[in-house]
Amino acid sequence: MAVRLGFIGTGGVAQGHLQRLNENDDAELVAYCDVELERAQKAADVYGGHAYDSFRQMLDAERLDGLVICVPPFAHGDIEQEACQRGLPMLIEKPVAVDMEMALPILEAVEDSGVITVVAYKYRWDDHVIKAKHMLADQTIGLVFGNFWDGTPGVSWWRVMDQSGGQMVEQTTHIVDMARYLCGEITEVQAFGTQQVMDEVYPDFDIWDAATANLQFANGAVGTISNTCMVHTWGESSLRVMAHDFTVRILGNSLTWTDKEGEGEYLKEVDGYQGEDDAFVAAVKTGDRSLIHSDYADAVRTLAVTVATNESVQTGGQVISVDSLLE
Repeated sequence: MAVRLGFIGTGGVAQGHLQRLNENDDAELVAYCDVELERAQKAADVYGGHAYDSFRQMLDAERLDGLVICVPPFAHGDIEQEACQRGLPMLIEKPVAVDMEMALPILEAVEDSGVITVVAYKYRWDDHVIKAKHMLADQTIGLVFGNFWDGTPGVSWWRVMDQSGGQMVEQTTHIVDMARYLCGEITEVQAFGTQQVMDEVYPDFDIWDAATANLQFANGAVGTISNTCMVHTWGESSLRVMAHDFTVRILGNSLTWTDKEGEGEYLKEVDGYQGEDDAFVAAVKTGDRSLIHSDYADAVRTLAVTVATNESVQTGGQVISVDSLLE
């Protein structure tokens, strides 16, 4: 029997999930909720089912086996709490919250209810990233360098700190999460940011034009991750990890490495977007969580690193303990 799914949020990021899950023979799309009812109705017209502008109304009216939550960072909270009360598994788009005050009560509800959760950190299902993880398993990592250099997205909430959490929380979170996945836990953060020009381009802009975070890893490695939204067109998003006589770099769909034997390259063959959606459906259908590479608890640790970056910038570069934000 197919897993009956409801969507909360049917805007831009939801479109890929809709298309992929619609092609999964073990999934059935049956309900769609959006603050703009017309947008939810468009999804219902394409994929079948019913449209709503109230998620509670949808949950009361529909028999669902799971939820796909694709809302902006500021809109999390009540949705997840309600899902936990009803025992509904969740596939949640990153980031899982705008700050720790929002995330920690949800985490408690998830743990108390035991519901299945998958968080859409797609790199964890990309096969070139998984290959890099295997290659790094026996290495003593010394240096980690990541970046997310891009332009400013068009949606207004993205450039408002209280609504998005800023670029590190909303966007660069993918690079932070990949660094954790490949290199281990990040324990401390020291960060600096700058606001000089973008608030003149957008009157409501109150996040940083650019920021850089220095990182301490539990295994002794150090690193830095930088981001900016000042680039005119698409810039670059990548992660480089260095050990003695060994370096790997992930840039887009490519994994490259250098070692004593020379250089190598592997191009992604297995798509992480497909992997995260298929893992969710399989886990809900069978109860087997082994294909889940990122659940809510793990995603909250990534959120804590990005929130620590914000706190460090706001305090003039003080070192912030990541664990202190998880208490």
